[in-house]
Amino acid sequence: MYVRIYWGKTQPGAWPDIEAKYRELNAIPIPGLKARWVTQDTNDPDSMFTITLWQDIESIRDWEASPAYRETFLAAVKPFLIGSHTVSLCEVKVASDWSA
Repeated sequence: MYVRIYWGKTQPGAWPDIEAKYRELNAIPIPGLKARWVTQDTNDPDSMFTITLWQDIESIRDWEASPAYRETFLAAVKPFLIGSHTVSLCEVKVASDWSA
């Protein structure tokens, strides 16, 4: 499994719109995507992390290269973001799930 972690700065006051947009976007099926969390930094409320869990790195690469990613996801959230951002891809080495 792989985790993709995105960090970016948000427009001040944009969180209600960001949450609404991601609720819409979560309805779109994405091959290989197992879970998504959209999080607001408690120390910096104008910072956003999205954490996505993927079955394999090929699914991430296919998604990032797809027109749907650029034209649907990026276009939908770009108006709410400002400044720099980062993306990290991580391979899961140890996992525990206490939610079950």
